[in-house]
Amino acid sequence: MSFVPPKDMSVLDNAERMSSFDAPLLDSSPDPELQALVTEATALTGFPIGLVSLVVRKIQYFRAQVGLPPDLSATLATDRCTSFCQFVVARGGPLEIEDAAREPGLPRDLVERYGIRAYVGFPLKVRGQTVGSFCVIGAQPARLTAEVLTKLEQLAGRASARLEALARQMPAPASSPEAEEKARSAWLAVAEAQPLLSLSERFADGQMSFEEFQRGLGALAGLTDSSD
Repeated sequence: MSFVPPKDMSVLDNAERMSSFDAPLLDSSPDPELQALVTEATALTGFPIGLVSLVVRKIQYFRAQVGLPPDLSATLATDRCTSFCQFVVARGGPLEIEDAAREPGLPRDLVERYGIRAYVGFPLKVRGQTVGSFCVIGAQPARLTAEVLTKLEQLAGRASARLEALARQMPAPASSPEAEEKARSAWLAVAEAQPLLSLSERFADGQMSFEEFQRGLGALAGLTDSSD
């Protein structure tokens, strides 16, 4: 069956969902537990890329990753609008793509830019809200067995539990709801600007080629012309 995008994507910008993204969730410091889970997911499936992807306002942010190319390892993000993980959030359920090149309903950017073919993602939940996707990605068409899917879903559950634990590290706000929302919006703006800064710094330090830098800019194109 061909992939059909959800008709209603408004859940992505739901205020209650956005309230889940406190600082510990979007921290750029590696989390050993989440990292171990994505490593286990790639070993289980044989797919080269594993991600804990958090779908925020403008980006999908990779809280943990295995197998990303140098440009995405620098940014730890892509535009939200080009992601597959946005559909896991919008559906509130898993998404399995056997061959993305044969699915015209999917965004084409990452398929063409990075050669993505197979994708399997399960929802990540914090405080009852779907915040992202625990996913694996392959460069060749593939379909996982029911047994492997069950084990992958269990890993996603453990990743959700870890994200919940991180979220609980944030103290309860002492300010008014309005002030808290303003502070969170400012924090998200800073967090979503970081990928471009990280990419530029990595290129300036000579840690990636010009071609890799250009490809990374392309994956974040929507952030460079934002009017917010």
